[in-house]
Amino acid sequence: MSISKITEYLLKFRPSSEWIVNDSKLAYLPLGLDVPVSDILTEWDSVRHLAVTHRDGDEYVGAKNLGWKSLTIYGIDKHNTTTAGDGMGWTEIANQCPKTVTWLIDNFIINKETGRIRFMLLEPGGSIVLHKDRNFNKLFEVNVAITNPKGCTFRFKNYGTVPFTPGLACIMDVGYEHFVVNDSNEPRLHIIVHATLKDNTLISKSYADRYYNQ
Repeated sequence: MSISKITEYLLKFRPSSEWIVNDSKLAYLPLGLDVPVSDILTEWDSVRHLAVTHRDGDEYVGAKNLGWKSLTIYGIDKHNTTTAGDGMGWTEIANQCPKTVTWLIDNFIINKETGRIRFMLLEPGGSIVLHKDRNFNKLFEVNVAITNPKGCTFRFKNYGTVPFTPGLACIMDVGYEHFVVNDSNEPRLHIIVHATLKDNTLISKSYADRYYNQ
């Protein structure tokens, strides 16, 4: 193979989604998902009063989570925000948020392997202490910003700040330590999805857009 052919091959090369997920060591990757922010926010406003405190027992060097609440769309029940397992399914919140559910079904595989899907609220002035959610590393959970006010920061301890803006969805590796601070006067609302993307090319396309196609 000539040098020109090798160069041509390398210029066209793109890593597979499997490598990106399992071996890239990325903390997060922005995804090219279209998110109906306005519709989701309208539906959230009708159920927000049902949100409950999430993981209030977490602690890091004496600090605890502050103003972190959740409401389960898919899981065991609407107020069980931490457990996954037998009996998972759409909760009564799904019935009240049909456009949100339609968007989820259109973009994610919902089956017996699906984990929790939750609204995640961080109140003004709230914070989530430094933590990690698992003891292995891979990109999996999809974190979708519905609102993300100025002054609200999601930061991986060793990998920097995630550039969340309303409508941005990122596939994350929450096996890395991270924390969140909402230093604003507005609530921050995200959705966290523990499910596989329906479009299995989206990860490789998003990676190429970020690292190759500029």
